[in-house]
Amino acid sequence: MRDALLRLLLLLVLLAAIARAQLWRVDTGTSVALAAGALLLCGLFAGKVAKGVGLPRLTGYLLVGVAVGPYALGFIPGAGVKGLELVKGLAVSLIALVAGTELQWGLIRRVGVKVAALCCVVCGVTFLVICGTLFALKPWLPFLAPMTWGQALAVSALISMVVVSFSPTVTIAIVQETSARGSFTEFLMALVIIGDLVVMVGFAVAAGLTRASFGGGLDVGGLLGGVGWELFGSVVVGFVLAVCMLLYMKRVKRELPLFLVGLCFASAEAGARLHLSPLLVSLAAGALIVNLDQREGERIHHAIQRAGLPIFALFFAAAGAGLKLDALVTVGPAALLLVMLRAVAIYGSCRYFAPAEDPRLRQYLWMGLISQAGVTFGLAALVSRTFPDFGPQVEVLIVAMITTHELIGPVLTRRAIQRSGESHSDEAPHAA
Repeated sequence: MRDALLRLLLLLVLLAAIARAQLWRVDTGTSVALAAGALLLCGLFAGKVAKGVGLPRLTGYLLVGVAVGPYALGFIPGAGVKGLELVKGLAVSLIALVAGTELQWGLIRRVGVKVAALCCVVCGVTFLVICGTLFALKPWLPFLAPMTWGQALAVSALISMVVVSFSPTVTIAIVQETSARGSFTEFLMALVIIGDLVVMVGFAVAAGLTRASFGGGLDVGGLLGGVGWELFGSVVVGFVLAVCMLLYMKRVKRELPLFLVGLCFASAEAGARLHLSPLLVSLAAGALIVNLDQREGERIHHAIQRAGLPIFALFFAAAGAGLKLDALVTVGPAALLLVMLRAVAIYGSCRYFAPAEDPRLRQYLWMGLISQAGVTFGLAALVSRTFPDFGPQVEVLIVAMITTHELIGPVLTRRAIQRSGESHSDEAPHAA
């Protein structure tokens, strides 16, 4: 432990020297290359340190990203962090592909109805609590105060749909790290994935209603078309991707990790340009593969475990570096109030409505639902772009909430899995 902390301290000193040297030279490379290299080094070291003190590796990646990022020590420039969006898309696709290989038909048939029912309850209760609170705070929130009551209600609903979202990426990364297997882990993973699908549909509807309340008119056809394209288009593209993977694995049978990284990178970039969900594309691909050929699904699972560690370390370190700490200062009280109310709503929903036949679900499931990450960031940015009059202020509020959830969520998720008794190993050699 002491040696690990010393190595991390030396690494931070080295980063400070590199950052200073870059100011004196013009041939040190782009800020993106510097950020990628520095965050990868920091992330890998910080993961070991976090593990040494009993925290998830993922928390180590996030914390060191926050420390060296532009909003704390400033070793990594903001332009470099922004340029790492490519890595984020790749990591989300790889994580979603692994998650898809967990969605076997037997599991869906066994717990699908229960998961969907609880997901609707958790999302519904959380939505009502957050929406009611925001509406009650109208006189004190600068972006809601000048609106009419109808507009304030529509904007409150829009924000609440974003706040409801979970984080499949964090959940799956923690499951990988702990090598967790069992009914509790299956239920948790299925719930966060279905929850994101619910949020995508709900967000599209809330955005349409908000646009109509500001005089833009309610385009029902465009609304349904956009939601349908993102959901069903993503599934269709995912199925095509699955066929390509199966053909490669059966005929080429070489360099599978490299092939998967390249294919996921291409699908993430193409999906973003076609307004598809990269997470849903890879999820559908993984699910189809494992249900057509379970052995090939397991090969994908192991291949990504071997190739994914540096990508996941870089992804979560970059996410930490991108957390806007100044947002906590400006909207901190309101954000903290909403964070607490969201946690209470999730806890109460799980405590009283989770299936009673497994007591672990009522005791520990809520801890696995606190995290927020990629999807929430994306929806917050979409609100900012779609509604320029008030969207940037809404984005600051949501990012402040995400910052809090990113710091405590991974710890709670791992604790939930450990207390459920399904954490088989914290020493998985290739875990993220």
